[in-house]
This record gives sequence, structure tokens and C-alpha cells, in this order.
Amino acid sequence: MNFANFPRPSDPAPLWQGAGEPSTAGISAAPSAELAPKPRLPRPTTAPTQEAPAGLRFDFNDGCRVMLPDTGRAWRVRLSDRQTGNVLFDVDLRSGHVNSAKRYFVPFRLEVWSDDERVLRHDYDARGRDVLIQFPVGTIGDVIGWFSYAVKFKDVHQCRLTCAMGEPLIALFRSAYPDITFVTHEMVEADRFYATYSVALFFDDAEFVYQPCDFRQVGLHRTAAYILGVDPAEQPPFVALADDSRPIAEPYVCISVQATTQCKHWNNPEGWDRTVAFLRARGYRVVCIDQHPVTTRDPYRTQIPAAAEDQTGDRPLQERARWLRHAAFFIGLSSGLSWLAWASGTPVVLISGFTHPTNEFATPFRVINYHACNGCWNDAGHQFDHADALWCPRLKDTPRQFECTRLITADHVKATLLSIPGFGEGLPPSAQLPSSGVAEPTDASDAYDARAALAEPDGSSDEEPLAISELLERSLGDVHRGGFAVGLTVGAGKMLDQAAEFIAEGDRAATAGELAAAIASYMRSAAMVRTLTEADPDHPGFQRNFSVALNRIGAILFVQRDLERAHATYRASLAVAERLHAAYPNNTGYQRDLAWSHALLADVLTAESRHQEAFDHRRANTALTTQMCAAAPGESNLQRALANSYQSLGDALIPLGHGHGALAAYRVSLGLVQRALSANNQDPAWNQLSRTLLPKIRNTLLLLRQGAPAS
Repeated sequence: MNFANFPRPSDPAPLWQGAGEPSTAGISAAPSAELAPKPRLPRPTTAPTQEAPAGLRFDFNDGCRVMLPDTGRAWRVRLSDRQTGNVLFDVDLRSGHVNSAKRYFVPFRLEVWSDDERVLRHDYDARGRDVLIQFPVGTIGDVIGWFSYAVKFKDVHQCRLTCAMGEPLIALFRSAYPDITFVTHEMVEADRFYATYSVALFFDDAEFVYQPCDFRQVGLHRTAAYILGVDPAEQPPFVALADDSRPIAEPYVCISVQATTQCKHWNNPEGWDRTVAFLRARGYRVVCIDQHPVTTRDPYRTQIPAAAEDQTGDRPLQERARWLRHAAFFIGLSSGLSWLAWASGTPVVLISGFTHPTNEFATPFRVINYHACNGCWNDAGHQFDHADALWCPRLKDTPRQFECTRLITADHVKATLLSIPGFGEGLPPSAQLPSSGVAEPTDASDAYDARAALAEPDGSSDEEPLAISELLERSLGDVHRGGFAVGLTVGAGKMLDQAAEFIAEGDRAATAGELAAAIASYMRSAAMVRTLTEADPDHPGFQRNFSVALNRIGAILFVQRDLERAHATYRASLAVAERLHAAYPNNTGYQRDLAWSHALLADVLTAESRHQEAFDHRRANTALTTQMCAAAPGESNLQRALANSYQSLGDALIPLGHGHGALAAYRVSLGLVQRALSANNQDPAWNQLSRTLLPKIRNTLLLLRQGAPAS
């Protein structure tokens, strides 16, 4: 949206200046030429453009204007509204300028007398005359919404219409409207127009000088109808394309996730990723056509969904319109590309909470959550501050900021998509993939865990980089790569490789202490693998990689002491590991994953002082590790994992007051350590285990001898 804060007269009466005294008291005076300039729109000429008898000049280029020469005789000027029958003012003066208070379209009657002789009576009539309708530059959606009302004005008044707007929009409309002249602001020849009308958003127009009613009450696009005095029924403009060919053969959907301010964004952290996954599972290609792939408004960062195809960049609007025209539908925000999709004849799923649905064009696929705060844009009590990228007038700097879209769920959007006539029809049967899987849990508790697991975390930590390095040294699971793996399409293999690379990037960043960068990489990996999992929920490699990414995310959250989300993340990973182990009980890799997941969740439970639950997961870890060691007794890594497991089991028993049980667990661990050191007493890992175990055994014995509970 674009904004023009035009000057207002200090008094709602017409403006004039002259040498004589006015015959009507209380009318202020100033010539039209001395008004402050209108931002971003061309100004009219100083003198009116139309000649009349007795040296008079008049026009309708800034309301109704008349210039009166000094003839030594008295002038009388009357302005009337022919539609309402009201005399707007009647004034006597010697010479000067008279300017109506209203600058929007009014069917004026202008009458001028010299002494008692009427020398001019002119009723507004634009037939066959040049009229300029000018729009602000730097906005897309607003002008697309307004332009069809300019066309209506031309048709009603049979004028020769010139429209001034930005060059990118001229390219869209020029061929579709050969009977309209299109110019940029720099090309405007102000001296040739009979009338000029400025269509923009006027926030400060409390006296309704430039608009007859507040645009917030009638809708962003319909304000043009009221300014121009035409039927407010909406009608999309025609868009002419130089190349109207289909850009890709397969069925596809266009999306736009970016907007000029954060309040326009869909601020649900998982909304776009889940929606894109749902569409891909239904057989659609999903193409993002934003200008920028990433925008940042600290602390908010919005980027193209990992599973969407990237067609972002500085590209002509005609190319965007070409993609939109052939799309099955478009999913967007209250922003310019939604208006372009509307003009292109494409069904629009419009996600917005800060605007009321009447603000935009009518669509049966509008998504808004009335349970949340909503509609602040259309609330005249809150003036939009376009300099504030985080504008949220009612709830800014509270936990509820941007709840208008944060509380719009992916399920809400999916239900809207399913209501589109023909959704999913005509797609190849092989593309009709189920949407169930790891990323689409079926029960409420799993759904909560998945959402919490992938919520955007804070990007700071007071921990030393070594802390995360130590966590990463614990095996959190290795990722599968794609390449030419059997059973994978080339596209899926490439996506799997890219997901693995994001894990590697995250590990490098985490080791360097760059936790925000690390978790961003891990989350991108998780999103990509989740998409693969939804497309093929029976593929175990996809599910395992998703679990690996969740474990990495949980590790960062744990170091940041965001225990609630770390807990949810690890629990979501554990659910995946349990499903894989149940499906493939003889797979030692999945057995190892499950053991690690129990250990990671126990770490968080211990930090949360949920000691009994932590012990239960430590015991499960120990049991699984014991089974793996029995199956592979010569594998030293498993033996060390078992020693660590018994040590952690002892640690879990201490806060429960089971000192004797803790001592027994420590001694089992010590036995494994001593056996390993007897074979190689220089092994640093085993020596480190010994150094941590011996003080624990000594302290536990001391507590037991003192008769105190070992806690």
C-alpha cells in the first residue's frame, strides 16, 4: 500500500485570494498555486487551463478553480453541486483565485458575474476533453485495485483519459487499453488537462478534502470509486501479456510469503512449510514468485519455504502475471501479488488478519481468524505508520504481537484449499500422494510436539561454544544422502543431499558457537526432509533424517536453556525413532537411534527436575545399549556407550534417593572402563570416563556411610 499525506486547507470552505473583500464572512483565502505540494504526484499548473470570456480562466485540475483578472469591476463567483443541489459558496471579490474545498470528483456548476452581468455559467462536462487520473508510484496492489475505476470514469464521462503511474504497471495495462494514454509522472503535461483527479490513501484527511469518505470504511480499492464518483462495484482490470504461454507443463501453485511490513506476513512459524508440503503431497509443484527470497526485520526473518521452487528476483510484472495466469491458484497475503493474481483471473487464497475482508477484493478463499485480534488496518482509531516495519498498534511488544496471523493455522489454510473447486483433480495418479507421515501427526499431543519442535527459537546463548561442541561430539545420528540411491527419484535424491549439507553447515556453525546460524540450517534440513517424508511416508531414510535434524535442533535449544522447546523437539524425534524401531526391529542403526533419543530426552528432563521420567528414559537407553553390545561384543564404541549409559543411569538414581542403586550402576560402568583400560591404558576417552566415575563412586559411598540419602 502506498500513502499520500496531502495538504489540507485550514477551513473546509473554498480557498480564494483577491484584492477585494469577500461578501461572505468566514471564508479563508489562498491561491491554489500556494498550497503545499502533493507528495509523489504531479502538481497542476499555477493558472487554470481553460479560457473563458472576460479574461477568466478555470479548470477542475485541483477541485474547481477559477482565476479572476483585475478589471476594475466587482466579480461574484458561485460554486454549486449539481447532484445534491447545494450552493457550496457564493462570494464577491475584486480579483484573485477561487478554489473549491473538495478536490475529488464533484459535478460542479461554476457561475461568474461581473457586476450584475453573468459572464460564465459552466457545468462540468468532460466529454471529448482531456482528463488526468494520477496514481502514486512505488505501489503495485493499490493501483491494480484502483485502475478499473479510472476505466469506469472514462466510460461514464466519455473523456480522453490519461493515467499517470509507474512504468512497471504501464507495461501491464497499455496493450489491454489502447484508448487510454499511459504516462509516467515525468511525462505529465499538466497544461493540457481539463480535470485532474488524484487517487491515493489519505490518512490525515479528517475534513474529507481529497476523499468523500475514509478508505478504511469502504475498502482499499473502492476508495477510488468514491474519489472518482463512479459505481463502487469491484471489477478486476484486464492484463495484457506479451508471452501468454504456460511456463511449466505440470500443475502448479504460486505463493508469495513476503510483504512490505511484518503485520502483513503469515506469522505462524510452521504455516508455510506445512502448506507447501501438503500441496506437494497432492501433486502440485509450488512456485514462489516473491521479489526477495529472504527478508529480515529484527527479530523476524521470513524466507522462501525450503520445499518451494524459487522463482524470486527482480523480474517484470508481466512475467509474474504469466506465472499467475496459468497457476491452479495463488496463496498470498494482503499485498501486491494477490491483487495481480486477482487481475490475472487466478483463484486467490488470501491470508490476512490485520485487514478486514472488505479491505480487499472479494474471494471465497479468504483466511482470517476472528478469535484473534484482527482488523487494525481498517480501524480509523489507529493510523498506520509505514515507517514502522513492526507496526502492531494494539499488541506491540506483548506476547500477543501479530497474533492476527500467528493464530491462523496450517490446518485452516488446508481446509480452505480443499474448498477450491477442482482441487487436486486431473493430476497424475502417481502424484496423488498421501499427506500423512511424520510431519502431519494425527493426535493432538503429537501435533503439539511437532509444532514446538520446529518453532523459531531465540538466536542467542550465554553458553561457551565448547558446550555445544561437546553435545555434537555425542553421536546425534548420521544422515542419509541421496545421490543415486535405489528407489529415489533424481529430485528426491538431490533434496536429500541438500538436507544433509544443511546438517553439515549447521554442525560447522554450532562448533564455532554461531548458534543462530546453526539452528537455521538444521531447521531448513528438517523442513526439506519433512517434505520428502510427506511425499513418501513409508521411506525409512526420510524419517530417520528428520529425526536427526530434530536432535540437532534440540541440542541447540538445550544449550540455550530453552528447555520447553528442547523437550518437545527431542520427544518428536523419539516418536520417529520408536516407529522406525518397531517397523525394523532387527536394524541396529534404528536401535541405536532409539537409544540416543532416550538419552537426549533424559538430559532435558533432568534439567527440568523431572527426575523419575529422566530415570525411565535412562533405563530404556541402558537396556537398548545392552542389547546392541550383546549382538556386537567386539565393538568398542558400543562398549563405551554402555559405560556412559550406566554412569548416566547412576546419575538419574541419585536425586531419587536410591544411593545403593546408583552405586551399583557406577560400579558396572567402572568395570567396563577397567576392562577397556587393561587392553589400552592410553585411550583418552576411557581415561576421561574413569576420571568422572571415581569421584562419583567416592561421594556416593560417603553419603551412604553417613546415613544420608544420596541425593
